[in-house]
Amino acid sequence: MTESFISTSEFEVASNAVNNILGQPVEEIEITDILPPLNDITDSNKVFKGKLSVLFVDMRKSTDLTDELKSKKMVKVYRSFIRVVIQAIRYSGGYTRQFAGDGIMGVFQDSNKDDQIISSSYKATKAARYIHTLIDYCLNPALKKSMDICIGCGIGICTGTIMITKVGMRGKESDETAENETGIVWVGSTTNYANRYCSLAHLCEIFIDENTYSEIEYSEVWIKTSRTKGSKVFEGYTVSEYYLSLPEEITTEAVKADKENYSETSFIQEIFAETQEKALLLVDEISKKSAELSVALEKIKQRENQVIARDNDLWMENIRLQQWQDKLNSKQADVDCKEQENKEQAYSIYKSIFSKTYCKNTLINEYGKDYWLGLIKKMYELGQEIGKSEIQVKIDLDCYLIGIYRCFAMYEEAYELLCVQAENSTWLSTYVLEDVVKQSGHWAKLKGILEKRVYKGKDYRECLDKLKSMGY
Repeated sequence: MTESFISTSEFEVASNAVNNILGQPVEEIEITDILPPLNDITDSNKVFKGKLSVLFVDMRKSTDLTDELKSKKMVKVYRSFIRVVIQAIRYSGGYTRQFAGDGIMGVFQDSNKDDQIISSSYKATKAARYIHTLIDYCLNPALKKSMDICIGCGIGICTGTIMITKVGMRGKESDETAENETGIVWVGSTTNYANRYCSLAHLCEIFIDENTYSEIEYSEVWIKTSRTKGSKVFEGYTVSEYYLSLPEEITTEAVKADKENYSETSFIQEIFAETQEKALLLVDEISKKSAELSVALEKIKQRENQVIARDNDLWMENIRLQQWQDKLNSKQADVDCKEQENKEQAYSIYKSIFSKTYCKNTLINEYGKDYWLGLIKKMYELGQEIGKSEIQVKIDLDCYLIGIYRCFAMYEEAYELLCVQAENSTWLSTYVLEDVVKQSGHWAKLKGILEKRVYKGKDYRECLDKLKSMGY
């Protein structure tokens, strides 16, 4: 088999296309009150730009449904779901523009009716309520009856400026039968945020951004919230089971998917769930050892009563009692050793919380100053129980504590910890040093420690030079 290659003509076709795109200026065309039809968007550097509201809806746990249902049944579920979603978007004044598996994107724009502006945000939130209403009052009752299943979805909405352009490649020059492979992309952060809000929305919930919230009525039903995705926090407003009204003649009752099967756990919740589980194991182990100790004590008491009753064998019984006492002491020593191990393990678990939130100021601020000060106090208490002094605990947590204190503008405490780190650690951040010294106004003690370390041959010359360059 000969090696595959790109011919000169094919390479020149690609090169000419790229140069043509890069060489043409981008022409912006403001979107009017009518969204441009897809066929009117040309394959060029012309882009339509304007303010839109973008809605993303996603069927939850569809992969699990696909595993449970046969393919032909799943086709019916998908087609029914997409059908009601498109109707909700269309009848609310929007346009369905993208399909991605079980995810659908709808777009909405402001319009003028009878000299009254109808905002894109109002249309998008109405469509979201329309979707949830049709799913729980129309689709789910039918699915429950025919297949004994229910589905649910989450919806995200974001409002902002978007640019619309066509991308792709028209048919092959040498082959008139080749189809055009082009598509429409929606450029801008608004689309990305709407998609992210959709993934953060819980079952039967709508998650919107601040721009959308500012344009809608009945805002009192929405709850301000923040949710974490990876290391980033997203703020917005949510509402759950916010249905549209139905006529009195429609008596169908809502059939909802089971929310317990759709729960998700955030990063920080996983940390504390793991901590709680380990703590319960520690308690269980201590309780077990205490029960064994109680059993041993009961046996000794029985043996003592037998010794009193047998006056003629008192000496022998005393020896046996001493043997039991020795065993008890040995068991007590084991229990003490295990308790020490448990305390050391608890210390390590709490320490991991500090390490996992290091440099994550958003998470630190989310739990608040009182929480972290309480946790620091807990570390001092655990350290004392395992034989660590307060200064040794500070050495273990130096860079973590400095970060927390800086986060809450506690620069006096941050400076104290910076001195501890300089005296006992092998690493020091010049950036943190500069910030803490400037904010606290203290420098003398730190300078003395650095000079002493440099004199002894330690690698702190850069930090000392930084302090001197600051005029100290």
